[in-house]
Amino acid sequence: MKPREELQKLGVRPVEGQNFLNSQSTIKALVEAGEIDDKTVLEIGAGTGSITRELSEKAEKVYAVESDTTLANHVKGLKLDNVEVINENILEYEIPEEIERCVGNIPFQISSEILDLLGEKQIQSSLLVQKELAEKAVADPGDKNYGYFSVRINYYFVPVKLRNVPSRNFHPSPDVDGAILKLYPNKQRHGIKDEETFLKVAKALFTHKRKKIRNSFVDVRHILDIEKDRAKELRDQIPHSEKRVINLTVKEIAEIAEFYQENFNQ
Repeated sequence: MKPREELQKLGVRPVEGQNFLNSQSTIKALVEAGEIDDKTVLEIGAGTGSITRELSEKAEKVYAVESDTTLANHVKGLKLDNVEVINENILEYEIPEEIERCVGNIPFQISSEILDLLGEKQIQSSLLVQKELAEKAVADPGDKNYGYFSVRINYYFVPVKLRNVPSRNFHPSPDVDGAILKLYPNKQRHGIKDEETFLKVAKALFTHKRKKIRNSFVDVRHILDIEKDRAKELRDQIPHSEKRVINLTVKEIAEIAEFYQENFNQ
């Protein structure tokens, strides 16, 4: 049964942000990208259970999180032996330690928060996200789409955009296309010891991403709690001071964060 028919049968009217996949080939591609065979899997946004069924056939165990009570009860009614349905908002859910993979057609409006959550937990994921978000996730330094979000994702993961998913593959059709984004957790590769300081410095710098580091650093001194005279005194000693923020790699930002830690954040 197609999502439109299932939703009508259940008396569920999709609200903003609820876009259900109606393409079986896309569902299979999303699940295949998840590498879930015999794994314990988190599904974000179980919806009508179309993805849940596919996950159930391959995974050892599925935790299917769905915030809509009617939909959650519907998925429970499918009586899939290895599926536990959780009727909760994913951002408030305590993800079990045994989760090895995450797969989901996630709500576009909270995609960034979900990616942060999965990054902090370091969970390998296959997600259907807004196409624009996927392009930002895989953007290289210097690219017009490269920003603080790109830095965060590339700190937490090795991101790979697999394929675009046209809006016609959803019900109701959103105004934008989607994309399947695969995320390999690997933040240890950067050797960053102080994550909080790294992210704080990165976020501050990217408020002026077209400026040179030496100028951006002075401009964001209030965010970093630096006296203006002190910022001006040391700005030319900052690593990569003549580079523009948009061209910085994660490694280079980490070097700037270490300099900040040593010279300002005492």
